[in-house]
Amino acid sequence: MNPNSLRMAVSAGLFLCIFVFGFWLSRAGKPYNGIIFTIHKLLALGAVIYLAATVYQVQQLATFNPAQVLCTALTAVCFLALFVSGALLSLDKAMPPVVLRLHQAAPYLAVLSTLGGLAFLFP
Repeated sequence: MNPNSLRMAVSAGLFLCIFVFGFWLSRAGKPYNGIIFTIHKLLALGAVIYLAATVYQVQQLATFNPAQVLCTALTAVCFLALFVSGALLSLDKAMPPVVLRLHQAAPYLAVLSTLGGLAFLFP
């Protein structure tokens, strides 16, 4: 397996794990199970760090074109929205429904923008 395929596979595996634990959390309801919640957060953080390291390594080899910059920025915004909405949802206070909807929709946008970005980075 070449390094680019491995990066795609690791990214896909991380997203799959994040989704599984996220669905598990949503089905369990509040108060969230501490272990499942912690695993979900650590997987998300690990995915962000892995993707950032991948983008940094690729950027060291060549400059990005505008499409690559756009996909990278869109992915960063999606992950930021996920972290903020996830943090708000983990509070004991009731949040407006828009926060939950954002946290439910943003993962799909993050996956699409990540796949698009990786496709642009590794043609």
